[in-house]
Amino acid sequence: MPRVIEFNEQKIISKALQVFWKKGYHATSMKDLVEATGLNPGSIYNTFGNKHDLFLACLKDYLNPIYTYDLKQKEAQKNPLELLREFYMEVVTNSVVNQDSCLSVKSCFELATTDDKTHQVLKNSMDKLFDIFEQMVINAQKARVVANKQDSFLLAQLIVATLPGLGQNFILYKDKNRIAKIIDNFLDMITK
Repeated sequence: MPRVIEFNEQKIISKALQVFWKKGYHATSMKDLVEATGLNPGSIYNTFGNKHDLFLACLKDYLNPIYTYDLKQKEAQKNPLELLREFYMEVVTNSVVNQDSCLSVKSCFELATTDDKTHQVLKNSMDKLFDIFEQMVINAQKARVVANKQDSFLLAQLIVATLPGLGQNFILYKDKNRIAKIIDNFLDMITK
């Protein structure tokens, strides 16, 4: 008779996520994961496969808000430029709020060049983020609050490209107002 799992996998992923986020993949040991989750190594291996599979589950969980973002619902509540600004700010500050880094950026530099699975998870989430920002730019252009002369795809690429720098700025200065001013300045440039 197979053994019944007696723990909540989502809670384990959340606890392991904090360890990977703080230490990075390579610096995280199985001992660290055992201490954080309260599980024995066998339970971790039986449930998730191995450290790498657990890491991928954690990374996907971290990136889940990008996939569940409901642009259509948000559009009904705010004007396109306000929504673009709010989402831009939210992505920057939420990515570093619990740790002093963005797990996506950290994982990209640590693993994406050597690990195909991590590369694909990160690329898929980046593509989704590009899509969200591009649609926001298109909507703002239709509402005539962002200049139509700007290519929506390139603007979305530029916005996403600024995220790591804004995250770094937030880490170093811990000042949401500073980030807001930078974002507002950028949005002013594309609305003229």
